Amino acid sequence: MRRGTIFVVLFVVIALGVIAASQFLRSQPPLEVTIAVSPLAEGWLRDAVNAFNATNPLVNTTRIQIKLTLIEDMKVWSEDRPWTTADHPAAWIPASSASVGYAGDNGLPFQLVTPSLARTPLVWGGFTSRLAVLDVPASGLDWAQVVAAADAESWANLGGSSDWQFVKLAFARPSGQISGLAVLFSGAATYHQSASLDNAMLRDTAFREWLAPVIASVPNFNTLGADPAAAMGRGPSTAEIAFLPEVQWLNNLNGLLTNTDSFAFSYPAYQFMLDFPLARWDDNGTTAEQRAAVDALRNWLTTESQQQRTVAFGLRPAASEPDGGATLFSAAIPYGIQYQPDYGQLIQAPQRGDAQGLIQWFNTQ
Repeated sequence: MRRGTIFVVLFVVIALGVIAASQFLRSQPPLEVTIAVSPLAEGWLRDAVNAFNATNPLVNTTRIQIKLTLIEDMKVWSEDRPWTTADHPAAWIPASSASVGYAGDNGLPFQLVTPSLARTPLVWGGFTSRLAVLDVPASGLDWAQVVAAADAESWANLGGSSDWQFVKLAFARPSGQISGLAVLFSGAATYHQSASLDNAMLRDTAFREWLAPVIASVPNFNTLGADPAAAMGRGPSTAEIAFLPEVQWLNNLNGLLTNTDSFAFSYPAYQFMLDFPLARWDDNGTTAEQRAAVDALRNWLTTESQQQRTVAFGLRPAASEPDGGATLFSAAIPYGIQYQPDYGQLIQAPQRGDAQGLIQWFNTQ
């Protein structure tokens, strides 16, 4: 047999072997890799993970499939540990990077892989008939006006219609959702005029007395549910002013605008940014395939195309801002949402024990 013919035969044999090996690997059941995620980022992450899984990804010759499970940040670090060394996700995407540190303080071995995959700030929102009664400056609604309204208790005391009855505020329950705890952080930072919070600030009696009427003005946290913006779509009889993640406002804008009353948004001077980090469970039982799978997902979520997909679900990319092509944002621009807002001073989260103390005080209110 001629040498050239031998090379051709060898090439064909090798090629067939590669194809057969590839087909064999892809015919095997995939390794299922569970990623726990914040409900606030569920829309984008399900879309991104479905697209990732559709590529039939391989890591270290092992086919993988990513499975998402939802969990609130607070359940991970403020209660008994939800996961054990024998039963845990491969990685976690909480709403806040502070939660990764808090989880470590709670004895969970999470290693930060990416500081931020997406962002959503806190935003004030309210029905314009109510805002017109308040002394709102050109910079927009913020804590001073909300605290004054809460102190007045009724709209009639503020010069509004007696038919509106009591001032009704809304935010997520701080003991159940990180966005609600972020509201308390923003209030504390505003009261003390400091973006760096410590134990003395959060326990300050005058601060707590200042904030207590705001908490008392929330009619019913159970009625508001996990998404107070959706509840406000029923109209101002449910709540009139709220402080919520921008992503919730954007995804519920159509429902808010079906009311006869219009709506307006503004950004606070002291901002607690929800930044959606990626953290890997990393202990002696973590396998090379699990580490590689998390890294592969990280690489996918941080691509330019996936970062630009965040805006379709009401989130902001990790390191850029939306533009006119982001339809959820552009639809809300007339009502005060901004493509590139002034985020003010970004709040540094306090220590876990200090945060828990603030939550315990809230529960007594």
